[in-house]
Amino acid sequence: MSEPPSPPSVWPFGRRRRYPVADRPPGPPAGVDALLRWKMNRWFDCLDADADGRLAFHDYELAALRAARAFGHRPGSREQRRLHSCFRKLWRRHERGAGPETGAPLGREMFVAHLAHAVTERRRGLVSAVNGLCCALVDVADEDGDNQVCEREYRVLLSAAFRLASERDLRSAYRTLDRDASGMLEHNEIHEAFVEFFTSTDPSAQGNWLLGAPPPRRPR
Repeated sequence: MSEPPSPPSVWPFGRRRRYPVADRPPGPPAGVDALLRWKMNRWFDCLDADADGRLAFHDYELAALRAARAFGHRPGSREQRRLHSCFRKLWRRHERGAGPETGAPLGREMFVAHLAHAVTERRRGLVSAVNGLCCALVDVADEDGDNQVCEREYRVLLSAAFRLASERDLRSAYRTLDRDASGMLEHNEIHEAFVEFFTSTDPSAQGNWLLGAPPPRRPR
């Protein structure tokens, strides 16, 4: 039987690598907090560039390339290499969430299971990787080096790295994360948002808005 064709490339700098896909999660993610599950799925959708229902490190490579290019940095530049390295560290945390590292793409439920395991069992390492990625993203976006990210810079960053196109999502994310209502996002505000997005189960956490408005709270 002939081998099925490779999926189309979603970026001009190389084709998606082909790996076996493990469809069964390492453990049932049924106990994952509903808000945390929503955020994990939101992240999955924003990074799954070709919408094939699988997330691979290649998708993270593309995010690094998009973010770098959006701010004028060529592939292979110091900025792009740093983003690539930080995305790789975060990806390894996904893999280490449960089971051995295989390099295989993760289906949605597998991704949720791995990340949920990392949140509960390997939180320190996950937060370290998230903070590292956040530093790289913020440094690229902060074009004038004033240790703040203006709304234009943040919109460019989210549109490029996470493919956000909704005006409502971009506007609401920026304004909600601006905790001191200064009109600018300071680096620490963005760090808090990233960590809360990955780890918080508090419906009032502002970091829930990192990639747009979370689902409305259910009345008790």
